[in-house]
Amino acid sequence: MRFLPRMLFKQLTLVGAFFAGALAFPAFAQLDGAVEAAADAASNLDIQSDYTTFDENLGIATARGNVVIKYGTTVIEADEAEYHQSSGKVIAKGNVTAFKDGGQFHGDEIIYDTESGEMVAVDLRSSMDPIFYEAGRTAITGGDQPLDLENTFITTHDSVNPNFRINSKRMTIFPGEKVVMKGVKLYAGDRPIFWLPYLSQPLDDELGYYFVPGYNSTWGAFLLNQYGFMIGDHTLAQAHLDYRSERGVAGGIELKSERHRGNDNFGRLNLYFANDQDPLTAFNGRTREEGSVDSSRYRINFQHRVYLPGPEKSTLYVDFDINKLSDEFFYQDFFPSEFRTDPRPDNNINVVKRNPWGTVSLLTRMQLNDFFDTDTRKPELAVDVIRTPLGESGFFYNGYTTYGVIDEFVGDTRRADLRSQADLLRRVRSGFLSITDDGIVDATTGETLSSTVYDTAEVDSILDEIERQLDPRGFNRFDTYHEFLYPTTVGGWLSVVPRAGVGYSNYSSIDAPGTSSFDRSIAHAGTDLSFKVSRKNADAFNKALGIDGMMHVVQPYLNYSFVSTDEIGSRFTPIDRITPTTRLRPIDLPLFTAVDSLQDWQIARIGVFNRWITRRNGGSHQWLALNNYFEAYMEDPEFNRDFSNLFNEVQWSPLPWLAASTTAQVPVFGEEMDFTEITSNISFMPTNYFSFSVGHFFLQDHPFFEDSDLYSFGTYTRLSDQWGFSTNHRFESDDGTLEYQQYQIHRDLSSWTASLGAIARDNRDGEDEWGVLMSLTLKAFPKVSVPLDFQPGN
Repeated sequence: MRFLPRMLFKQLTLVGAFFAGALAFPAFAQLDGAVEAAADAASNLDIQSDYTTFDENLGIATARGNVVIKYGTTVIEADEAEYHQSSGKVIAKGNVTAFKDGGQFHGDEIIYDTESGEMVAVDLRSSMDPIFYEAGRTAITGGDQPLDLENTFITTHDSVNPNFRINSKRMTIFPGEKVVMKGVKLYAGDRPIFWLPYLSQPLDDELGYYFVPGYNSTWGAFLLNQYGFMIGDHTLAQAHLDYRSERGVAGGIELKSERHRGNDNFGRLNLYFANDQDPLTAFNGRTREEGSVDSSRYRINFQHRVYLPGPEKSTLYVDFDINKLSDEFFYQDFFPSEFRTDPRPDNNINVVKRNPWGTVSLLTRMQLNDFFDTDTRKPELAVDVIRTPLGESGFFYNGYTTYGVIDEFVGDTRRADLRSQADLLRRVRSGFLSITDDGIVDATTGETLSSTVYDTAEVDSILDEIERQLDPRGFNRFDTYHEFLYPTTVGGWLSVVPRAGVGYSNYSSIDAPGTSSFDRSIAHAGTDLSFKVSRKNADAFNKALGIDGMMHVVQPYLNYSFVSTDEIGSRFTPIDRITPTTRLRPIDLPLFTAVDSLQDWQIARIGVFNRWITRRNGGSHQWLALNNYFEAYMEDPEFNRDFSNLFNEVQWSPLPWLAASTTAQVPVFGEEMDFTEITSNISFMPTNYFSFSVGHFFLQDHPFFEDSDLYSFGTYTRLSDQWGFSTNHRFESDDGTLEYQQYQIHRDLSSWTASLGAIARDNRDGEDEWGVLMSLTLKAFPKVSVPLDFQPGN
């Protein structure tokens, strides 16, 4: 039997192929009617091959050699194939590759049903990014239908001999949802290391089961377990069941709204309870007083935004930020990372109406945690107007008006400490106790009752201050401020923004002896002056420093601010007050939030901002920025200063692998309150196998904060393509303490990244902390990662 060459059939449909066969084989001429019938039945089927035959009696078209079959968007390539007219099935054999619904499938045999779109494969090999899988027998339906596989293994290591794989007797893949496996074995190379009868792993990285085993000198051995699942279509639930050998069993559930995914401020409910076996031991190893913390410990956190009347595009909404804790040390002991960022969480309910010109809000702030110092608003109404043009006049207006019922409460812990301190000082004043260089001692027995050293002459004033702090604090406050601005340019080069505003405050129902109410007026005036000059040097070029042309921009500026207000009596205790800081305070009055501490001032902030800009990747790149400024005081609201420190802010990023920054303030004017603060950081990658970073924080002679000379160092060394080594250190040279050490070795396992290391932390007066760090993560498929972290809370 002769077969026609492939080129004759290259672009022919099945109809053309059958007619060509009839011309080549006269014996088939009488079959034209049957051929046409078969062609009509498969009018959408396109078969290309080296040789093609058709059996009229069986209704089977056979193609051999470089077979390509197209049906709609499905393409099948094979050594040979048959099309069965009666069933509509294509049976392809030998080096079969099928392209269907964006996927690519390889197998020894694939049966494709043109009517249902189902595809059954034997010895299938395929991928679903980032998974590669093989199966003995597979049924593939169209679209988003589940994919059933038998005798399967999956891996993310694109290799003939993968370094890990998961075998299962049966696996069902639900596209975009989950993978369900039965009879599961995990292999490292050819060695089985783990077995499960059943495993369901969602394809969402926040769903499914995750565990974190490890050891920490504070928690002891621990195993943190999390299982994520969906409640309906919009709520992610994560159940926790944790064990810490030094603390006991703890657990809870966290609910997250999918509508607010990625936003930690809304759509969250977190419930967590711990039966603490050792509540008197702090995370830093120190021992607390007996009875200060109960063994039943918990957290209840609720953050959400509710739009009224319902659509999320509404401009009226209610924000909830509720955080109830069992005690003030709960975050520190169980969630140290949250303790570092928000050790004393607020409790607010805020109703907000947004408008094009600003917002109207009604804030309620509550004291749900009695152990924290808290200021409350029950409630506070605020109308804030953003900078708004007044028609075509060139003037702008901004301002605010608030009215609130405001109180401040001393936390139970600090209240008890203040009362204990006052009791000791009263006994000193009565002669029962004495003040020595070692503290307060019993005059009869010589026993030291307090290590705090006091000045005998200041006992009465200290007692008065303690009583003032323990007194109730609260008032009703009406506060309003209105400001007008007129931005303009003088001479075509000088930017001038004069501003003037007036305000009024009324305080009533004041909790203070001898004062029930008072009011004050506020007057503010100021101006912003600035101009820019620039110079271009198009020929400047230095490849080593990343310079391709340079433009230098110089911007001198001055911000002058004058405030006149009535003085508040000394018996009045402000609630929205200033707190110690190393930074300059805002001198634009709408930005000054410590309204109860507002005093007369006359300040000029003077500076020069330099920028050097070069060309980079078809655009502009800020190569270097230098901002120098200081404040001159005609009237200082806090201290009797004439000048502030001189501030220098430097940002240098010449190359992708080199960046440095410095923020410094140094005393150059010889003031009484002079202090020095320098914060510097540099990151540098001198070679493709080594990088390091250095940080330095220096503080000296600040009137409120302790001196510090803190250095931090970090390195990463790529030892080879598979191995790396990293270190981190933090050293406080002021007292010679190596606060933190971390050493880790990293191994790239193609599909996995593994690391093993150790940490040590010097807690000074507390017990030293140490631990082991270990992680094992599947790089290309983090959904099935095995996270091991021996430094919890980071």
